[in-house]
Amino acid sequence: MGIYDRDYYRNPNGGQGRAGGWASTAIGTIILLNVGFWFLQVMTKYPVPNGYFSTVGDWLSASANDLFTGFPQLWRLVTACFCHNIPTGGLPWHIIGNMFIFWMFGRELERMYGKREFYFFYLVGGALAVLAESIVNHFNGNGDVRLVGASGGVMAIAALYIFHFPRRKVLLYFLFPIPLWVLGCFYVYADISGALGGSGGYGVANFAHLGGAAWGMLYKFFDLRWSTLLRRLGGLRRRKKKRPGRGNDSLWGAKKQEKPRVPDAVSRRVDELLEKISRDGMGSLSDEEREFLVENSRRYRKS
Repeated sequence: MGIYDRDYYRNPNGGQGRAGGWASTAIGTIILLNVGFWFLQVMTKYPVPNGYFSTVGDWLSASANDLFTGFPQLWRLVTACFCHNIPTGGLPWHIIGNMFIFWMFGRELERMYGKREFYFFYLVGGALAVLAESIVNHFNGNGDVRLVGASGGVMAIAALYIFHFPRRKVLLYFLFPIPLWVLGCFYVYADISGALGGSGGYGVANFAHLGGAAWGMLYKFFDLRWSTLLRRLGGLRRRKKKRPGRGNDSLWGAKKQEKPRVPDAVSRRVDELLEKISRDGMGSLSDEEREFLVENSRRYRKS
């Protein structure tokens, strides 16, 4: 496994850590799409009993009936993550809160995993969140409830970040520093409580939040990166195809895949530095430590 394959390190001075501009990053693109679609919703809004909805919202939102009645409109699992509620007055806190949390936690994750992998993680997390809420609504007889919002995907981002950096601290209400793991437990408890109490048509989608958090946990602890899934699938296919005439297949495979070894001392120091990054962040490295990681990255890729 190469140094750049490790889920808690990406070189911040090149490759996936560098972007031609904020809008060219996955974070910037997703935020711009959400804001753009929200303005389209406002321009096409119409009154409903609990506030406003919109023609664009009808096109993008999802419901259990859309997914499980007639032809399944599966694209709504993704499009529902790009529209938000329209308030009757005041600021649009639904989209503001989602995009702030997404920006706060997502930037470092994109640097760690890379742009394409970040897209994969976020979109799958959002789709699974919408699916979870839709399944619950289907069995509760709320098949016509419209689901909108990036909350499920944002919860997946927050959960993955917290599992990476549980001891980092944030300011609760901008006043009280608390570890991230405490904040995560609070949000999960709040969603479980809300889920057990039931949710209304325009209430909080608690099951979507829990679905997003579950995806973040599974992704972290089972290494469900797209590149990893492809390698595993390729390995299964190779094991199914026996190679005749090669004698001992396991011995032949071992010889074919033999690669240069990385010295144990280098490997141990790399692991120590990467654990330091995971615990204290990239800024905790000295210039010498940073150069050591970059210089040994090529050797790790070959090992």
